[in-house]
Amino acid sequence: MVGISEDILQYERLLERLYSRLPSKSPGQPIELPQLEVVHVGLHTQIKNFKEVCDRIRREPRVVMRYLLKELAARGSLDESNNLIIFGRISSQTLNALFNRFLMTYVKCSTCNSFDTVLKKLGKVWIISCLACGAETPVKPV
Repeated sequence: MVGISEDILQYERLLERLYSRLPSKSPGQPIELPQLEVVHVGLHTQIKNFKEVCDRIRREPRVVMRYLLKELAARGSLDESNNLIIFGRISSQTLNALFNRFLMTYVKCSTCNSFDTVLKKLGKVWIISCLACGAETPVKPV
């Protein structure tokens, strides 16, 4: 019986030592994205800060553009300063709702809910790789 209680004490000391060496778990800072700056020019819709927003979420502007245009069933392009131009009048509420859906599907880590991720393509499979916890989650192609 004495050997068992000593083993338990040794285990508790080792456990305390382990927890003291772990980095403190701080809640992840929520990602602060500026709202999409939507401007209507004639029959076209332009997102003025598109490149800046894509840089903040670590996604290629062409990938985000492809998702938005596919969801809107519209045509569009990037201009020389990487602003998104959509050929048609789309409301800012619709664009922001679609962009938030993109964030939840292709940016947010499903394990730790961090937005600090990168999107990789391995063969035909798209994977969200979390920089905070290291988890890798496959997602459907963009």
